[in-house]
Amino acid sequence: MASKNITRRRCIRTLGAAATVGIAGCTSSNDPEGTPSTEETGSTEPNATETAANRTTETVTDEPVERSDSFEDVEGPRHGDDLPADPDPMDGYPPEFDTTPSERTVDTGWFAAKRVERDSGMVNVPLVPADVAYYWYARGEARFADSRTDAEYDASHVFGAVRTIAPDGLERNDPVDDWPKSDRIVVYCDCPNELAAQRAATLIQNGYTNVYAVEEGYGAWVDSEYPMAGSDTDRSVDVRTIAGQAGFEYADERVWALHEATGQQESATVQTDGSYELELRWVGVADSDEVTVETPGYTLTDSLGAMTSAEITAEGELSTDGGSGNDSSKAMLRRLLG
Repeated sequence: MASKNITRRRCIRTLGAAATVGIAGCTSSNDPEGTPSTEETGSTEPNATETAANRTTETVTDEPVERSDSFEDVEGPRHGDDLPADPDPMDGYPPEFDTTPSERTVDTGWFAAKRVERDSGMVNVPLVPADVAYYWYARGEARFADSRTDAEYDASHVFGAVRTIAPDGLERNDPVDDWPKSDRIVVYCDCPNELAAQRAATLIQNGYTNVYAVEEGYGAWVDSEYPMAGSDTDRSVDVRTIAGQAGFEYADERVWALHEATGQQESATVQTDGSYELELRWVGVADSDEVTVETPGYTLTDSLGAMTSAEITAEGELSTDGGSGNDSSKAMLRRLLG
């Protein structure tokens, strides 16, 4: 079993500086520039970033919320249609489509919100359902940002979206930096919303006022055959899972998996029992490739095949005994309780 002295901050610093390799995959109330205002459209939808920020921690949740309406029947462009060229690939908007959905009212008050912990406190990120995000997209009423790596983005992404690395963006020349902070921004990833919420939380902290993460992730976009671009938009995605224990004392903290050679990464939250699961949808990573898992209590580096075929214990070791990590956390709890 190999190990490395590698930290999350170091990964961001060293990999973010590379010109061709990124790190993958998550305010005011002015009307977004380029988006119809309330006076123009009669829309009464609230600012979801502010709505989520004003909720108490007891009511903010990333659990499924019963929806008051559905946008699944929205008419608009689909993948495979004869789509127009994108005149400005860096603006995050799709080009103007021939078919535009009729206007509807979006009640963002029923959006779930994901809590993202930062040193400055908790940031509540509104989660927009994929069909609502598509409604905004087809009408040209939101900018789209992909929080995954170069490899994933190049293979397949939302047509018109730009790449912006989670959690803090590109080190330089991030297109989002030039966008007005009041514009509606939709961030997505593939996990389904861990990295998108990280990137969105940073934007909210930086004063962007109308930011969302796609609730179901990019997979829902693909499944619905919404417009995509890339070198392999029809690829099938193999989901590989790294499961382990971080220790119950780290509940709600974050765990990261990193493929250093390509910069691809994934994130998950430690559950109340100390367990975590990292679902990887990486591009071009073989079972023999080295992967690093970083938790608040340990860092472990081994092959992807080894990581996905055994559970990681709370001591940061691979074990084929699925209960060993859990037993370790329970034993620690017994010791703390005397």
